[in-house]
Amino acid sequence: MDLKTKYPRRFLSEDDDMENPGTIRAAYARLEEMPMETEAATAEWLDAWSEVMSAVQEKGSKAYFAMTRNTKDEAAGKAYEHIASVVMPLVGELDESMKKRFMALPEKWIPKNYAIARMNVQWAVEIFRKENLPLLSEEMMLKSQYQKISGGWETDFDGKKVTPQMLNPFLKSPDRILREKAWRARVSMQFADTKKLDELFEKMLDLRNKLAANADMNNYLDYRYKELSRLSYTRKDTKAFRDAIHKYVVPAVAKMMERRKEKMGLDTLHPWDTTVDPDGAEPPKVYTDLDDLKKKAAKVLNSIDGEFEEAFWLMDGMGYLDLENRPGKAPGAYSNDFAEERMAMIFGNAVGTSDDFDTLIHESGHSIHTLSCRQLPLLARSYPLEFAEVASMSLELLARPYWDTVYNEEDRKRIGIEQLQDLLKFLPFMAMLDEFQDWVYTNPDGACPEARCNYWRGLGAKYIPYVDYSDLEQFQGMGWQYLHVYEVPLYYVEYGIAQVGAMQVFVNSLEDYPKAVKNYKHALTLGTTVSLPELFEAAGVKFVLKNPEVLERVTKEISKLIDL
Repeated sequence: MDLKTKYPRRFLSEDDDMENPGTIRAAYARLEEMPMETEAATAEWLDAWSEVMSAVQEKGSKAYFAMTRNTKDEAAGKAYEHIASVVMPLVGELDESMKKRFMALPEKWIPKNYAIARMNVQWAVEIFRKENLPLLSEEMMLKSQYQKISGGWETDFDGKKVTPQMLNPFLKSPDRILREKAWRARVSMQFADTKKLDELFEKMLDLRNKLAANADMNNYLDYRYKELSRLSYTRKDTKAFRDAIHKYVVPAVAKMMERRKEKMGLDTLHPWDTTVDPDGAEPPKVYTDLDDLKKKAAKVLNSIDGEFEEAFWLMDGMGYLDLENRPGKAPGAYSNDFAEERMAMIFGNAVGTSDDFDTLIHESGHSIHTLSCRQLPLLARSYPLEFAEVASMSLELLARPYWDTVYNEEDRKRIGIEQLQDLLKFLPFMAMLDEFQDWVYTNPDGACPEARCNYWRGLGAKYIPYVDYSDLEQFQGMGWQYLHVYEVPLYYVEYGIAQVGAMQVFVNSLEDYPKAVKNYKHALTLGTTVSLPELFEAAGVKFVLKNPEVLERVTKEISKLIDL
């Protein structure tokens, strides 16, 4: 991993402000004028185009980072609004000409590393419509409204103002009354805004349907598959994946939950009974403060591979780790890249639980992925989302042998089983959210709030039948109002595809840990220079959508380790 090389501007000047419309237009005019009559000239043009796109993308990423760090900061909000309403529509229009030039090039002049990128660009050209540019800008602004709504959630709990994330530790308390109180306080914050969220989604639904219609697509689902560059699979494949999860994983999780119910001496499991230790153990305290959390995460990363720790501290030194939970901060966690610097950042909301450690390792996996392929030009390093999650989820599992840094022996064993259980528990929820979005964008009833809630409850009965929502139906029905549905529509099956890949990396590591890490590191360097199935192959695993038998096998392997 090369973390030292700098990539100074060669086409743009250092003074070019790539959020200024005039500067952007001038840069694209120069790109348009560049000759492309030889292979060498083509390579020079591709480098220049990558540089311009990287500079613009970095402006957008940094504006989003600033806005999510403090959703109450008006200046940050206006800066992001400028990117969304002015810069991105302009760049989308100007970039279309560049994409057409790229597609018109003789194939023999295109570097081998760009083969997959060219296929991605072809799909982007096919769905591009100029009339969609203002709609895409409007969509970005609607997404920021979701951040403002959710970033403002606070409530009183035991005499203190708390955010939803601050209640997470109480959901792991052995005290069932306290857990229920915390769960109700948490969901009540969202429930108070459920009408706003319904109205916001309906605006998004209408807008997304217009995007698809303008692009001459049957529905938004088909449009989004192309927009997400799902080159290696179809809607039929994702349905088969969901069906396999229902066939193999749901029964395994149901068995696990039946055992939990017996251990806890309960007749039924309510939502606040699903994450607490079933034997009544207190959740472990794995760090004292954020500095301690970072030091422990860095030590574990170093144990896996020294370059991983180096990358972690580099981000920290540049101010690119924001892990503190605070009022006004957007919820959740994410990693993003700063394309021009070829650097990565991590955003989190640590509240003192062991989940914070897992989340930090997970997001570190994304960042390490970004940094592992930073030597590639932008088009060749924009790795597919399905494999991005392999990078993060695999790292969580590769960290397991070094948990003595954060857990004592008793907690290590207990948390280890819990992590494996979570691998299986996640897949039915993933299938549920994917099937909901499949329905909502292809069914007229998707525009009806009551129909959405009822459909979600029906999916709950199908995929998560072991949780009892009696007298809680109003809360259950709003469960679809999930961050990804608003901000990154349809981006969720990727987690499931990747998780099956990560489970295979983990199983491989039990047989030959050094080889599993070596394959993992190699795959991260490839960016998008090979196809999605080839990326999985490079990591030593199989792509589940083309090898469905893999799901049954890894479900059995993980179940054995849990002793189901």
